[in-house]
Amino acid sequence: MGSGRVRRRMLAAAMIGAVVLAVGSARSDLALGQSDEYALYYSFDVPPLITGIATSEDGEKRSYTGTLRGTLGGLPVTEAKYTYSTGASPKAGGGTFSLTTKAGPVKDGRVLMTSDGRQTTLLFVGQYLGASVSFSVTGANDQVGGGATTASGLAETNFRSHEQYVTAVRNAAATLPAAEREQVAAQADQNLRLVRDYQQRSPSH
Repeated sequence: MGSGRVRRRMLAAAMIGAVVLAVGSARSDLALGQSDEYALYYSFDVPPLITGIATSEDGEKRSYTGTLRGTLGGLPVTEAKYTYSTGASPKAGGGTFSLTTKAGPVKDGRVLMTSDGRQTTLLFVGQYLGASVSFSVTGANDQVGGGATTASGLAETNFRSHEQYVTAVRNAAATLPAAEREQVAAQADQNLRLVRDYQQRSPSH
């Protein structure tokens, strides 16, 4: 699973009207040093969600809480949680998320949700290692999460190069013990290969 830039831009526009997220068109050379942007490969397992229901004068609203397990930019995710709720329409909503690797947390994490009743897509947007980052997870039916739900793709960032990303990881991991610091840097250095492998499997991205 995983969705391209055009879908993300459409999802964001559907959620926040005239506000357009700063995302570019999909390019196969995104992470190969031939673009002004650099992508982070992500791969997540998405366990089942916990659902809550609240009733008010505006009608019934549902809230969802879940977790993600996997990797981002070559680094294992040590913890990731998200929560979102529907608004006036069950087909749109929003919330927040947190995600942490050994290089540090995603800050100001926001979730935008859209659903057509057949599938639901969550767009995750935040700040990671001083750069903007966004990625999406799509699930069948009217919610995301389930025993067989997985998501992989290329997270958009405004890193300009592979070297800039690895340097940001090294700086963020500077306080770790030397052996652990080098392990984290080596994992981040795998991102370029992971992106290339994904592009070969999914040439439309």
